Amino acid sequence: MALVLAAGLFTAVTLAGTEGGEPEVVALRASVILVSGLLCILRAAFLRGERAPWALFGAGIISYGTAGVYFSLAVEPAAAGSASAASAADAGWLLFYPACYVAVILLLRQRLIAFHPSVWLDALVGVLGVAALSSGIGPWIIGAGQGDTAAIAFGLIYPLADLLLLLLVVTAFGLLRWRPGRVWWLVGGGLGGFAVADSCVLVLITNDEYSPGGLLDIVWVLSLLAPAFAAWQRQPWRRPARMSGWNVITVPLVLTVVALALLVLGSTVDLPFVTVVLAAATVLTALARAALTFVEVQQLAESKILAHTDDLTGLTNRRGFLERLSQMEAHASQGDSSALLLLDLDRFKEINDSFGHHMGDALLVEVGSRISGALRPGDVQARLGGDEFAVLLENADTDTARRVADRVLHALSGPFEVGGMTVHVGASIGAALYPEHAPDAQTLLQRADVAMYGAKSGRTGVEYYRPGTEADTLLRLDMIESLRSALGTGQLEVHYQAKIDLASGRPHGVEALVRWRHPSRGLLTPEAFVPLAEQAGLMRMLTIEVLEMSLAQCRAWRDAGLDITVAVNLAASDLLDLAFPDQVRGLLGQYGLPPSALELEITETTLMRDLVRSAAVLGELRELGVQIAVDDYGTGYSSLAYLQELPVDILKMDRSFVTKLEDGSRARRQKAEAIVRSTIGLAHELGLRIVVEGVDSASVLAKLRNYGCDLAQGYFIGRPRPAAEVTPMLTVPAPAPVPAPAPVSAPTPVSAPAPVSAPAPAPATAPVGVARPAAVAMPSSTVLTPPVQC
Repeated sequence: MALVLAAGLFTAVTLAGTEGGEPEVVALRASVILVSGLLCILRAAFLRGERAPWALFGAGIISYGTAGVYFSLAVEPAAAGSASAASAADAGWLLFYPACYVAVILLLRQRLIAFHPSVWLDALVGVLGVAALSSGIGPWIIGAGQGDTAAIAFGLIYPLADLLLLLLVVTAFGLLRWRPGRVWWLVGGGLGGFAVADSCVLVLITNDEYSPGGLLDIVWVLSLLAPAFAAWQRQPWRRPARMSGWNVITVPLVLTVVALALLVLGSTVDLPFVTVVLAAATVLTALARAALTFVEVQQLAESKILAHTDDLTGLTNRRGFLERLSQMEAHASQGDSSALLLLDLDRFKEINDSFGHHMGDALLVEVGSRISGALRPGDVQARLGGDEFAVLLENADTDTARRVADRVLHALSGPFEVGGMTVHVGASIGAALYPEHAPDAQTLLQRADVAMYGAKSGRTGVEYYRPGTEADTLLRLDMIESLRSALGTGQLEVHYQAKIDLASGRPHGVEALVRWRHPSRGLLTPEAFVPLAEQAGLMRMLTIEVLEMSLAQCRAWRDAGLDITVAVNLAASDLLDLAFPDQVRGLLGQYGLPPSALELEITETTLMRDLVRSAAVLGELRELGVQIAVDDYGTGYSSLAYLQELPVDILKMDRSFVTKLEDGSRARRQKAEAIVRSTIGLAHELGLRIVVEGVDSASVLAKLRNYGCDLAQGYFIGRPRPAAEVTPMLTVPAPAPVPAPAPVSAPTPVSAPAPVSAPAPAPATAPVGVARPAAVAMPSSTVLTPPVQC
């Protein structure tokens, strides 16, 4: 405010006719100018951002003001009020221009996405062009003028320097789309005022009519105030502009044309030698600028290609794919149909986390190559990020999309040899059609994503978009976030299902089965949330939490005098984690339990994901003393090889075989008996104990005892319940043995299948604590006290 008042006072005094050389006026003018420069420097010192340009503006203004004071006190009195030749004051005034020129370039640099080196060549073209123009028209102006020759020569420099600055500011305005903001308008207005005042001075000097002071002093002072006000303006954030279009080359183009005109004029008119040299230098510099521009254009073309290419796989990236989708939409004609396949790898996070990102990257490259081999010529494939790929099938209907999707799944079904290891990954594909399922490209991508998550959650391989499935996707996302928040907050519970020793009738142990007490949906079984945990990469946290709760309960039972073992299911990610055995060792030590108190259950399918790494992890667990059980035996690979190679203690026969002991025709029952008996015999021959799941009746329990089965569990023995409800079953003494039925004769060899062959394919299983429902559901009224009380 004080600066504005001082400027107003100076304006009033000057307009009142006070001589410019009066000490009071000189002091007032100098104070206004120097304070303006000081304000710019203070802005650079105390506020972040754009410090260099405002420091240069301040230095240039102070140099100009100091030169003005020197001129008023030393040069003007000696000149007796007339225009004089060059003096030391001119050095200070001229320093203002390079400072402002560099400041404008640096200020512009903050508002651009990329600042090309060619801008500095533009500056050199500008300097040489102005110099050539000055030397060319200078003699003509000097010869036509009536004033002092030296004064006219120096007076000519200032408007030409102002012209160069104005050209630069106009270029900046163009690059900023003519919406530069208040700061740039103030800077441009101040420099424009300088150009007007200096041009008027040149005219007056040429006509020998110039006298210091007056209205021109007011214009200079107000022009120098403008950068000071601009420095303290708050600039709203705006998206950085690109250096593109004709605005970029406004300055070099104008001055190169001027230089060429001077060279052409020099062929007919005698021009000073220095003018010809400067004009030629301007043209040569412009040619160098053009060569650099050519290189920049080449780099820009390469950058554009790289900007649309995935660095890892060499495929189109998300940006390029979205542009191709937009082009497809724009060029689609009536009746055209296109399909979008969105693909996400299954179990990729386990491999990436367990083996390292370098192996995950190598796997992604191989996956991209296999997908490409399954596509039609012209199909567009992209990696959208992570383990997500997309394929655009133009001119494709539903049948074409289905055939291509099936080929892609088949291509990915085989093993991958990566980093000297063999790994398997599956894939889930979501498909959507344009315009049948979506009116535009963005909606098409969103609906293919919905279908892909439907394929992943349903484990169907390929799913096609169905209207209304967005609600399921929103529910799935909400469940994942709710589960993430539930971990470690007490919402998870563990229920326990008892297992009995068939030889003694005593309780042997329990299987830990996780439940989620959802705040709004009640108690959820694992089928409702374990697949989501697998998709979201939460299985490790879930497994550790279940282990902690199970071992804590086991410790409580043992403190109460119950010698109980607890079994916990593992996920594939646990077997791929080399640090998992140390975590188990730490938890056992934390609760003071011997390793024999813990059984870890794994499925055959989980084992086969990476047999070598799984064997290493299981070997460490076995050396620790933890017992290993193969869950759902007979429904997966059922390979005798891995039973010999892996450290396994227990086989758990899947309930699908047990339920057939009392189901169907006599022939089917005989086959089921043969499978059960032969599997029990195989386990004993290999030195393994066997547990049979799905025991739902007394007769099945008696048959299993007769076959020599070791352990049994099922709804007839006890359903999964909280620890408080299971504890009474574990504390009762062993009852008198129940008479076993007459021995069942072995079926004829003709009807007995191979001992370990699996008649049914492996069902989808949830790896941690999944309590699978019995094949034959029993009403609550039939769940009687078992013959062997537990």
